[in-house]
Amino acid sequence: MEKINLEHAIEILLQNIKPLKIVETKSILNSLGFCLAEDIYSQLNSPPFNRSPLDGFTFNSIDTIKASKESPIKFSVKAEIFAGDYSDEKLHRNEAFRIMTGAPIPDGANCVIKQEEVDFDEETKVLTIYRELKAFENFCFSGEDLKAGELVVKSGEIITYNHIGVFASLGINSVQVFKKPKIGILSLGSELLMPGDLLKKGKIYNSNLFTLISKLKHLGINGVMYPPMVDDIKSVANFIEKELENVDILVTTGGVSVGKKDIMHDVIKELNAERLFWKINIQPGTPVLASKKNGKLILSLSGNPFAALVNFELLVRPILSKLSSNSIKNTIAIDASVTGNFNKSSSKRRYIRGFFENGEVFLSDKKHSSGTISSLINKNCIVEILPGNRGLYEGDRVKVILID
Repeated sequence: MEKINLEHAIEILLQNIKPLKIVETKSILNSLGFCLAEDIYSQLNSPPFNRSPLDGFTFNSIDTIKASKESPIKFSVKAEIFAGDYSDEKLHRNEAFRIMTGAPIPDGANCVIKQEEVDFDEETKVLTIYRELKAFENFCFSGEDLKAGELVVKSGEIITYNHIGVFASLGINSVQVFKKPKIGILSLGSELLMPGDLLKKGKIYNSNLFTLISKLKHLGINGVMYPPMVDDIKSVANFIEKELENVDILVTTGGVSVGKKDIMHDVIKELNAERLFWKINIQPGTPVLASKKNGKLILSLSGNPFAALVNFELLVRPILSKLSSNSIKNTIAIDASVTGNFNKSSSKRRYIRGFFENGEVFLSDKKHSSGTISSLINKNCIVEILPGNRGLYEGDRVKVILID
């Protein structure tokens, strides 16, 4: 299939993958952003004991009946209980313990009063109460938050820092999660050099590799970063066949157009891979080549920097979302009002750079070529321009895709 629309391309890609359901164990700190692969039940009551929610004094509320400013009641304070302490001593009538926030409430006590509401003589250890307290006033029950055996988190939820705090509160130090996909990034082109190498005549530094690998890291994926390869069909085909065993998807950039050195078409033939489609009806990034080998996708993107990023956001992100059981989020498209102008009509669906904030998208008036990369700085979205459009002008309504 050639020159298909974007939605059809996404549909084909998604039909050719299944969510990874490989389960692995992660420490709770390393589980952030993963999809939970098990139901989590509370192993204990939380809190595990009756505890005080404040600094004050604890006793039996019965002993405060008819207490008032005119007729205060006095208690003998037997001891102090701090958070982390525990006392087996049972309180008797008109006895109290001084207690701190988070400390266990002892047997015989059923309420806590703030220390600001009482008088306490440090020398005589006599406490004076000026009001009645109700049973279980300022009293946190064992299991008030979670009870032993209670379902806390269902399998399939994406783990956030809040989940991790709950896991820790239950004494859980590791959880079962679904493994995230492993993505290989390969750049093709005899002209490409790695940053740090001496720049020679006719050569350029490889930016696509670093843009896409850093994008994967931003999404919580450690991608596999391959050095750029020269335009040699057999070498590239042999390399891809070998590396497909180590990754879940291989993404390549460059070599997908119609030039003499655009070798990915011949590489796919050499691999005896299934060709899914070539070219989608968007600009930039038209010459995308999708193929499949041994059940794994090979998605070959444009070599132009902005075009490669557009291809990644529109095509790779949905794949990552499905593979990862949505732990890697798909792109979000929202409505925006245009500030600025883009004075260029388009016969096909087009995407340009923009900065979105507070319902507005701010357009740059220069550097919209798919080969420029510096204009991506301080941009956080790509702006969709519908086919047949006269351009974009101040106040127009558009769809923007947030890329950060």
